[in-house]
Amino acid sequence: MSALDECCNSGCKDCPWGYKENKNDNFKKENIMCPKCEGKISIKKSITALTIVFVAVWSLDSFASGNMDHSKMDHSKMDHSKMKHGKMDKMSKKGGRKSLSEGTKKSVVNALEANEELHNSFFKYDGKKVEAAAKKLKKAIDGIEDSEVSKLLKFSKAKLGQIKASNSRDDNNQNYHLVSMALIHVVNTYDVGEKYNAYSCPMVKKKWVQNSKKMAKVHNPYAPNMPHCGSKDTNH
Repeated sequence: MSALDECCNSGCKDCPWGYKENKNDNFKKENIMCPKCEGKISIKKSITALTIVFVAVWSLDSFASGNMDHSKMDHSKMDHSKMKHGKMDKMSKKGGRKSLSEGTKKSVVNALEANEELHNSFFKYDGKKVEAAAKKLKKAIDGIEDSEVSKLLKFSKAKLGQIKASNSRDDNNQNYHLVSMALIHVVNTYDVGEKYNAYSCPMVKKKWVQNSKKMAKVHNPYAPNMPHCGSKDTNH
């Protein structure tokens, strides 16, 4: 309030701040007061202001403490797709693998066993043995009749056909890595037992499937100078 403002003149004569006396009969005296005239605020406005402050503080306290009455909330208007469900989300992500028929499971395990031979052939590297093992795995994949699983491994069969004794080891490593990516997807998607798990090596940036029951230690097929470099990525 500046010195040009009109004082409410409700008892404050000789105002030390120099406010002018109010001469306007229509002036709402309750709306203006001197800094020292706190007692001149209307009782009605005081009660209203205090009520608003009390409600605001109570609402904030209830929200912070989580004591809001959710039974009165309109859940039909809430977007549950954007809500975080904590443990429920973790449980759904952790959910079990799909079941396979006995026949399909057996044929997939046969392919994984053939993959073990191909995996082993990379350690004492012999191009001819690597190519022969790749052909065995391709044949085993051909024996999988389930259309869904076969579709997942279609690209792998093409890459297995490109593993040749005449190739450089680097080329065969890359082809085997691509084959392994599809096998990992199958192992992680379908229940094929507890033996097979996904492994990877950050140094060579490649992955493979390994029989964890037979080989508890990491066996990296891509790096002859560091055959135990890598980590076990799943625990089925």
